[in-house]
Amino acid sequence: MITPMDIHNKTFSKKLRGYADDEVNSFLDEVASDYERIYREHREMEEQMDTLKAKLANYEKMEATMSSTLVMAQETAENVKTTAKKEAEVIVREAQNRAARIVSDAEVARRKMNADVVKTEGDMNLYIEKLLANFNSALSLIQAAKAARAPHVINDEATSVQSISEPVQIIAENTVEDSAIDVEEDLNSMETEETND
Repeated sequence: MITPMDIHNKTFSKKLRGYADDEVNSFLDEVASDYERIYREHREMEEQMDTLKAKLANYEKMEATMSSTLVMAQETAENVKTTAKKEAEVIVREAQNRAARIVSDAEVARRKMNADVVKTEGDMNLYIEKLLANFNSALSLIQAAKAARAPHVINDEATSVQSISEPVQIIAENTVEDSAIDVEEDLNSMETEETND
């Protein structure tokens, strides 16, 4: 590329009837001056272009970094969301399983308690029946033994035996009722504790 200095230093050979030297030199000076201005502006524009290219490259790099950061942030947020959802599902599932076990254990305990109550009532009724049978048998033996004695003695002792048999039967019946009440209170207490848990 021709520089302004090349124009200033350019020389031409002289021939007869050639151009006037003064006019040629004056014109070359004008051309050199204009060309120097254009050349300087061109260099300035190239420098500006280089600066703009550097800024553009920097902006593109920043954009790539920001895009990468944004993608990472989105992926991190999605991972956190997914992890939190899975953990919540695990917690809910464990709570449901635990509640189901508690209900199942309570149902088993209730059935066992009911079975124990039924068995206890049956055993108690059987014991009372045996006790009353033994008592009635003993009473029959006493009455039979007294039959051979004097009528007034038999009447007095029969009255005494009758006065004893009635309280014994009442005590036995009350014992059954008290036991049934105690068992029912135990069941109610157990159901209250299960509800509170």
